[in-house]
Amino acid sequence: MQPGRATAAELAPLVFELTRAIRARHLHPARHPVAEAALQRCDSAWRELGAGAAEFSLGPGEAGLVLEDGARVTGPGADDLADELRARQVQKVRFRGAPSAAELAALVDALAREPEALAKQGGLETALRACGASSVEAVARTSDRDGSASREQSGFLAQHIADLVRRLSELESCDDLASYNLTANKIESSVDVLVRAKRSMDAYRAMLVVARHATDPRTRSDAIRREAGDRLRRLAHKEELLDAVVEQACGDSGLASVQASQVLIAVGSIAAARLLRGLETRKDASRARVTQLLIALGDAAIAQVVDELGSGQPERARRAARLLGEMQNPKGVCFLADALAGPDPSLSREAALSLARIGDDAALQALLRGLRGSDEVAEACAGCLGGLRRPTALPALHEVIDERRGRSESVRRAAIQALGRIGNPAALRSLKEILDRVPFFGAARVRELRIAAAQAIAQIGGVAAFQALRVHERRGDPSVSRACQEGLRRLAGAAAGKT
Repeated sequence: MQPGRATAAELAPLVFELTRAIRARHLHPARHPVAEAALQRCDSAWRELGAGAAEFSLGPGEAGLVLEDGARVTGPGADDLADELRARQVQKVRFRGAPSAAELAALVDALAREPEALAKQGGLETALRACGASSVEAVARTSDRDGSASREQSGFLAQHIADLVRRLSELESCDDLASYNLTANKIESSVDVLVRAKRSMDAYRAMLVVARHATDPRTRSDAIRREAGDRLRRLAHKEELLDAVVEQACGDSGLASVQASQVLIAVGSIAAARLLRGLETRKDASRARVTQLLIALGDAAIAQVVDELGSGQPERARRAARLLGEMQNPKGVCFLADALAGPDPSLSREAALSLARIGDDAALQALLRGLRGSDEVAEACAGCLGGLRRPTALPALHEVIDERRGRSESVRRAAIQALGRIGNPAALRSLKEILDRVPFFGAARVRELRIAAAQAIAQIGGVAAFQALRVHERRGDPSVSRACQEGLRRLAGAAAGKT
């Protein structure tokens, strides 16, 4: 970053946090914890720019938010900020020096006011001067014609916002289905207007209220709850509005995130589809939050995740397989079993890991069938069966390690290791046979298998294990002897710990 020459890409995090702070102020008073936390993130984003942001301007261009040189600022929140500035007749906002937290708070507070109310106070530039902001300056549009049209539009939107707030209050007191429907119809009309005007955060208030009605059996009748649920799903089909809810839910703003998450859970499968699309572009922290939301959706998300699993696109399919394991929903087992038997080895491995995470009897049976598959699949399944530690897997694993079955060394080694992790003494006989086998020719070929067997025997433990390892402690292949010596030390340490 050149001193005083921040680029559009470098400013993107500040724009994102600034937009989130404005959204928080739309919903909460200035001293609310959610609004204060959003301002703190905004201030941190500013300070991370350092000396590179000595002076720059942001304004609404024809293509979106732009710098003074015309470079477009992209990323989350950029278009929303451009809309906020445009609605308030702001040509650009100029940042000089190092704006204080109080100056950033004044900017956020002014941009969160309704355009008509701000215009009556003299506009954004006057509001900033009144707060003593010297490092943040707003320049108003000079076109009277554009100003007149914008003021008319701002007044129109302000009226719809006022109507929405009033009708949501009326909706709270509607006790019969007919009046509820009548009021909800009017609310949907206002929401449509606000969404088309890119004021989704204002429209989001309706989703908060309706979601609460749809999920509250204590104060709402069954008929009203069903109607509220239908209304909520209808609102969720407005992509811009649903995106606003998802952004709130994926934020780290405490109560606001919890409320938005509750709305998404009430929405159900529609929300699951949107969350899955977002997984492709989100960064790690945000992606983890989306995953948590999908898990919280439970059965409502299963069908959407299964569709992703069968999408035919490797990356999406692997992500879906992994997600089914994280959801730990038994309804996903049959679909993971199909993926396990499919032609894509990387997807099969993900499916095996997810089946192990679910871990019920159906998942166990799918993994056992997987042992009969290709070497890559069988190796993955063997490892997962070891992690499950279920004795019912012993017969199938014994069959795999039997040399007469002709399985590859890597698959046999994975099965041996799985027997060790299961830790059942019934496996000692088969493991001892592998350890004791020292062919006249090809000793090196079975070395890794014998070492794995020694390690597995030590994991199982007991007197029989001790005796099996002692036989090879001082003779034969040095690598195998060292493995046996290490196993004996492990057993001795375990015995000393019990006394």
